[in-house]
Amino acid sequence: MRSITAVPRSSAGRAKAAGPRATLDRLRTRDRIESIARLRAAVRALGDVDVSGWDDTTLTEHLDDLSEALCGLDTELTRLAEAVRARGFRIDEPQAA
Repeated sequence: MRSITAVPRSSAGRAKAAGPRATLDRLRTRDRIESIARLRAAVRALGDVDVSGWDDTTLTEHLDDLSEALCGLDTELTRLAEAVRARGFRIDEPQAA
């Protein structure tokens, strides 16, 4: 299996695209970059959630909403991971610093 990695490519030897095609490629690249940024923002947002300090009453009051949100997250993460794996790539844990 292949790992998901980004390999910088040299711009030498590539012809510069001009016209509508270049604009479309830039839009697609920006959409991809924005998608990764949204995923990273979601990770940061989840990192800010800490239910360990919630008392049982509060947790019980919000359990339906919390369950719905967690199941939705699980569904979407599974969908994304399966789409990556279906292309033959492996999702690796980042190496500890």
